[in-house]
Amino acid sequence: MNVQTEMPEEGANFVDFDSLLYPPQFAAECFGLTTRRLKDIEEENGIEIRRVPRGTATARAYTLDDIFTIAALRRAKGYAKGLQRQIVVSTFVQKGGTGKTTTAVNFAIYLQLAGLKTLIIDNDPQGDSSCMLGYDPDLSDADLKVMGIPADRLVDGHLGNLVSPLLRMRPFPSKTLNEVIKKPFGENGVHLIPSDGYLDDLGVALDAANNSDFWYAQWIEAGNTGGLPDCDLSIYDVIIFDNAPAASRLTKNSVAACDLLLCPIRMDKFSFRALMRLHDWVVRFAQDYKRSPALAALPTMFIKNRRRLLENLVLLNELFPDRVTDERLYFSEDYGKALDQGVPLLLWKGATSKTFESARTVFGEILERMRAIA
Repeated sequence: MNVQTEMPEEGANFVDFDSLLYPPQFAAECFGLTTRRLKDIEEENGIEIRRVPRGTATARAYTLDDIFTIAALRRAKGYAKGLQRQIVVSTFVQKGGTGKTTTAVNFAIYLQLAGLKTLIIDNDPQGDSSCMLGYDPDLSDADLKVMGIPADRLVDGHLGNLVSPLLRMRPFPSKTLNEVIKKPFGENGVHLIPSDGYLDDLGVALDAANNSDFWYAQWIEAGNTGGLPDCDLSIYDVIIFDNAPAASRLTKNSVAACDLLLCPIRMDKFSFRALMRLHDWVVRFAQDYKRSPALAALPTMFIKNRRRLLENLVLLNELFPDRVTDERLYFSEDYGKALDQGVPLLLWKGATSKTFESARTVFGEILERMRAIA
């Protein structure tokens, strides 16, 4: 049953995630369960799921809050496996249009559904991942009122407000994590530190500091060990940085802080030059910083039985042996359609089972790599 309502023209940038309802089959597939087992979990734990009319009867209809609450419950009950320690992921490739933000956002959702408390940090002043999760940094408080969008969708803080207390040059007023954090799917869903155009100024402050590329790492360490009482990061199993497609000071900080560098590589518009730049950049990074995060190259926009794409895949494996995922994200119109609807792919009911299957398989593979790192 499709209960997604069409938004009026002036509210085209806003999707009320709280109003979206999902059938039992969709909810069960989020966890790899049968609908019968899902219902058993609800009954065993006293979870009340609303019922909506369907023909002459009624059927269970799940909100996103319901789904993420069940994910958190499965983790608490030991049905979902955690990580031995916090893992930091940085998505980066020096080329736009590779599906980097789409990968970062949907991977964060996958991890949260797997019971891992996940924080995604928009480290790109363009704010693409913020927009994908319903927070447009270009909209002012007045814009939100005119468009009928709730005031809590206002972006009024970013990573710079949280890192500033550690810096000699403080370009932004300090804020607590609770003042900056956004929770598009509720408390048990993915948490977001949004971005806006002013985040560029953080790069200037980092340039002026000693050890310019290591402040994000220091911030995470302080947030995990009580060094920043108003910024507790220890509650998160996974932190994901979504970066701009440029090796800026902000990007270098996120890579220096990460355990895993996730690099989506678009196979249908494959650029050998861009790939060589990435390869050389990773090598230089390891030489300069005497450390190298694990790397996972993820082929995107893949089409089966296309000779050129298969040749590109061979080249990718030669450049990054044992670091290319076995599964790929296949070319599908579902990604664009989900984006048009304002709903991340893994939460969009219109996607085909093939699209869901490839995304969940490749994200599961990356999660297993993270478990090995942890």
